[in-house]
Amino acid sequence: MTRPLGGRPATTSARELADTAQTLFLERGFEQVSVEDIAAAAGVSRRTFFRYFSTKSDVLWVETESENIQFAKLLAAADPDRRYDEVLTEAALSVHRITTPDKRAWALHRAQLVFSVPAVQAQIWGAFNGWRSEGRAFAARQTGSPEGGFFPVAVGQALVAAMLTGHQFWVEHPETELEPALVQALSLHLPPDPRF
Repeated sequence: MTRPLGGRPATTSARELADTAQTLFLERGFEQVSVEDIAAAAGVSRRTFFRYFSTKSDVLWVETESENIQFAKLLAAADPDRRYDEVLTEAALSVHRITTPDKRAWALHRAQLVFSVPAVQAQIWGAFNGWRSEGRAFAARQTGSPEGGFFPVAVGQALVAAMLTGHQFWVEHPETELEPALVQALSLHLPPDPRF
């Protein structure tokens, strides 16, 4: 039986490992940090790390599942008479809302890695798959369009493009805040609601 390497208990969570990894990435740079470094800093074994994550870049997406669930719940609760793009924008902003300096540092650094590290870039499609499929299904529901129709498919892709656009602008202008960039990107990318 593998024992932890340090003082932290074996019940270390995925989020705790991700926080440890993020701290190391910020201190040393993504490429300079190994899985062994993360495990040692967290006080667990390498085997424990791989119980939660397949690669070190996976730690950057630790919140993806909960974000997808939150996004889906917000869309499911929407008033069916509202413009679909208003609802999508509010839901996206709610999920991405930054409430603390630590959360801002995490989000900005992850965005920087997305646009600079090939191993992280390779995971973008999967990371945003939930947003794409939820946005597509919601656009179909809200506008009465068939889910396989062109409009819902376009909305799902436009949603992802808007998320990437907003984050890229933020990375290039880190003195600004993410939310206004997302608002502008969503307004530019999402097509008009065909009912209005």
